[in-house]
Amino acid sequence: MATREHVAIVGAGLMGAQIGCEYALGGCPVAWIVRDRARAEPRIEQALALALGHGLADQETVARARASMRWGEPAAEEQSPELIVESLPEEFALKASVLGELCARHPQAIVASNTSSISIGALGEAAGVGERIVGTHYWNPPLLMPLVEVVAPKRTPRALRDRVVALLRAIGKRPVVLEREVDGLLWNRLQLALLRESQWLVAHGVATPQTIDEVMRDGLARRWRLTGPFETVGLGGAATFDAIAENLYPLLSDAKTSSGFAAHVPNDRDLLIALRERRDRALAADLRAERAGQRAECATDEADDELRGSRSG
Repeated sequence: MATREHVAIVGAGLMGAQIGCEYALGGCPVAWIVRDRARAEPRIEQALALALGHGLADQETVARARASMRWGEPAAEEQSPELIVESLPEEFALKASVLGELCARHPQAIVASNTSSISIGALGEAAGVGERIVGTHYWNPPLLMPLVEVVAPKRTPRALRDRVVALLRAIGKRPVVLEREVDGLLWNRLQLALLRESQWLVAHGVATPQTIDEVMRDGLARRWRLTGPFETVGLGGAATFDAIAENLYPLLSDAKTSSGFAAHVPNDRDLLIALRERRDRALAADLRAERAGQRAECATDEADDELRGSRSG
C-alpha cells in the first residue's frame, strides 16, 4: 500500500533511520532533518539494506524510496511536510526546543514523537503544538516490528489522531491506540515490570540471568506469542489465576533493586551480533508471513466483490 503524505524525519539514529525508511518504502516523500548528514546516510542505507535483505522490499521499491528522499527542510516553493516525525534522544528540553522551532515554520504539520517515556501532552505544550501532537512509539527494530503505540493528549482532536493511525496502516504498520496517556505507555510498563522482577530474582539468588532468559524466551514468550496475558487467563481459568495472584501479588518485588543491568547482560560482541541476526531473521519471517496473509485476504475480498458484482449484473 502506498501513500503520498509528505513526511519530515527529525533525527536519523538507530530508530529514526528505520522509521524514515519505512515511510519512504511506503510511498511517502521523506525529508531528513539531521545534524550530521555524513553520519546519517550510512544508517539510512543500512536500514534500506535490512528491508531488502529480509525480503520486505524489492530493488525497485528501494530505488523509489531512495529517490523520494531529500535533505533538510523544504524550500518555500516546495511541499511542506504534512507530518513531522521526531526521533531525537530521550531528552525533554532537546525535543521541545527542536520541535518548537521546526513547527513554527510548518504550522499545518501534524507532529508525531517517537518517545517511550516523556509525556506527549507536556512535550506538546512546551513546543507550542499542544493541539497537533501525537505519540507514535515504535519498537526496535522498527522495520521488523509491525506494531506502533499511538497516544494522543487531551487537547489533540481525535480526527487528527485517526489521520495518523490511517497513515501508519497505509505504510503497513499495525497501530495500537492507547485510551489515555500514562507514564511509559503500554509496552514499556509491561517490559519494565518484567525487567524489574528479573533483576530482583537475580539479586536474590533465585535464578541466573541465563535461566531467566531461557524461561522468558522459550516459555512465557513462546506461549504469549500465541495468546496474550488475558487470553492465557481465559484458557487457564480466571478462578485459578485469582488464587495464584492472591498468593503472589503481596510477595512480588515493589521497588527497584540495587543490582544494575550491566553486570548481568551479555557483552561479547560476536555473541550480540549473532543474537541480533537470529532475532532479525525470525522477526522478518513473521512479518513476511503476516503481510502475505494480508495480501491473500485482500485478494479474496476483491474476488468475492467481483463475484457478487457479476451475479447482481
